[in-house]
Amino acid sequence: MKIYVKKDFKGKRLFAGFMGIGGTGLYTIKHMIDSLEGVELVGIVDSPYIPPVISYIDGRISYPIEFYRHGDDLILKVENLPRGPRGNILIKNLLRYVKKKGVEEIIVIGGLTKNLREGEEDEYRIVTNRYWRRKITARPPPKYVKIFGPLASTLAYSEFLKIPALGILAYSDDGMIDPIAASYAIKAINELFGYEIPIDTLRQAANELNEMMRQFEEFVGGSGKDIYT
Repeated sequence: MKIYVKKDFKGKRLFAGFMGIGGTGLYTIKHMIDSLEGVELVGIVDSPYIPPVISYIDGRISYPIEFYRHGDDLILKVENLPRGPRGNILIKNLLRYVKKKGVEEIIVIGGLTKNLREGEEDEYRIVTNRYWRRKITARPPPKYVKIFGPLASTLAYSEFLKIPALGILAYSDDGMIDPIAASYAIKAINELFGYEIPIDTLRQAANELNEMMRQFEEFVGGSGKDIYT
C-alpha cells in the first residue's frame, strides 16, 4: 500500500465509513466532506487490491480511497474496498498508517437493520472497543447483535493496534440506500463530537427517494405506501 500525499498531514481523530447496510457509512462520510467548511484532500491511497474504478465529480477525478482533513480530524472516504482477506489487509494497513500519523481515536460509521429499532426516538446505537475511555451516554446495540464486514474489521484491528475506537450504528433500511440513516449518523456525530453539520439535504434526498418509490409502486399497481414509516 502507498499513500500519495497531496499535503503533509497529521490528525488526532479519524472518521471512516463503508458501503454497508443502507450505504450509511459511506454516505455519512460523503456528507461530512461536502458540508464542512475547510475540508481538504490530503492523501490518495494506492494498492493492487483496490478495484480499478474512479469517479469524475465537480471537475476532478475521485479515487476509490482518499484521506481528507478538517482541522485536527482526518476523514477516510472508501468508495470501493475489495471483499474478503484483501479488504481486511488493506484496513489493517490503513489503521497502522493513521496511527503513525498521530491518530488517537477512530470513529467508524455503519448501519444497523431498522428491524431492531425500538421506537421513533431510537435512531442509533454505539459500540466501543476496550481502549475507549471517554464516557458515552448513548445506548449500545441490542444483545447478541453481530457486526460484519469492514466496520467489524476496523473495530477489531483498532483494538489489536491499541487505538481507542467507537462505532456509530445508525438504524437503516437494509434493502436500499437510506439517506435517513445517514442523517441519524450525522446527528450522532454532532451530539458526541460537537459538530454542527446540517442534515436538511439528507432529509430532502429521503423525501425525493420516497416520492420516486411511491410513483414506481403506483406505476406497477402497488399501494404507494411510504418507505419511511
